[in-house]
Amino acid sequence: MKEMLKRIFLVAFILLVLTAISGFFYMQKHPLEEGKSTGKSLKFSGQTSK
Repeated sequence: MKEMLKRIFLVAFILLVLTAISGFFYMQKHPLEEGKSTGKSLKFSGQTSK
C-alpha cells in the first residue's frame, strides 16, 4: 500500500514537472500579448516600455 502511494505521488510529480517545462517552452514561442489594451508592457525590472 505504501509503495503504491509512493508510485502515485512520483508519477503525479513527474507529470507536473513535464507540464511546467512544456508550458515554459510554449510561452517562449507564444508570449502573452497583455499589453495591447494599455499599449505598455511591464518588464521584469519594473520599468514600463511602449
